Amino acid sequence: MRVLVTGGAGLLGSALLRSAPAGVEVHATERSTPARGAEGHRVELADAVAVAALWEHVRPDAVIHTAYDTRASDEEIRAATTNVARSSRRVGAALVHVSTDVVLDGERSPYPESAEPAPLFPYAERKAEAERVVREEAPGAAVVRTSLLIATDPPDRTTQWVLDALRTGAPLRLFTDELRCPIAAADLAAQLWEVAAFPPEERGGVWHLVGPEAISRYALGLLVAARWGLPAQGITPVPASESPTPRPRDLRLLTTRADAALRTRARPVSRVLAPGG
Repeated sequence: MRVLVTGGAGLLGSALLRSAPAGVEVHATERSTPARGAEGHRVELADAVAVAALWEHVRPDAVIHTAYDTRASDEEIRAATTNVARSSRRVGAALVHVSTDVVLDGERSPYPESAEPAPLFPYAERKAEAERVVREEAPGAAVVRTSLLIATDPPDRTTQWVLDALRTGAPLRLFTDELRCPIAAADLAAQLWEVAAFPPEERGGVWHLVGPEAISRYALGLLVAARWGLPAQGITPVPASESPTPRPRDLRLLTTRADAALRTRARPVSRVLAPGG
């Protein structure tokens, strides 16, 4: 099996490359940072010609699309998603597209896989549009909605931001009333490899791959402080209403398909971040 991972140098992409199953030939796309653990291919995903050429060259059996550039315009993100989905369909590759829980509005949790996107802010709107594009361009694709990704060695970007604030005494205000279901990047990567290996009739459609424990940003900050032995007094609990943009209040997702079909069980975030864990 030959698999192409987009965004191979990112947090999730790196976890996928480290955990590739035996017998899988892994390729990865990259931009400025080289991907480690796979044959890297530098490509601009918004360039339709370049993407088509790379997919023809690699001829992947499956594509796991994790790449997302926060600096890109709406048009570039839409183009990148279109190119990945269209080229995957053209070469007959199974597509696993990674989306997010924030495509939902947080008002009707817990959400089943059938829940339709109702984004509240620009990033969520872009991710919801990407889901729409994938459904249109690659109808048999798997669309994976996940949540906050957690890593400890090295820490993920958000965890590192909390650590830096705690260590320097910078103000740190975290929401008490915004529920998410964080998942360890390693656990999500293992689940994605399982989904990618399914036959088409079992793979397609929406999957919710999140951790089993719903937690607020404030509670997550306390776990980070305890894990690294730092004082938590610098963390100020605040309501999400203080955010300048609307925020989904409760993004608990039902993981019905994963519970029935996957061997890998995501760990509770309190276990992932437990001191000494």
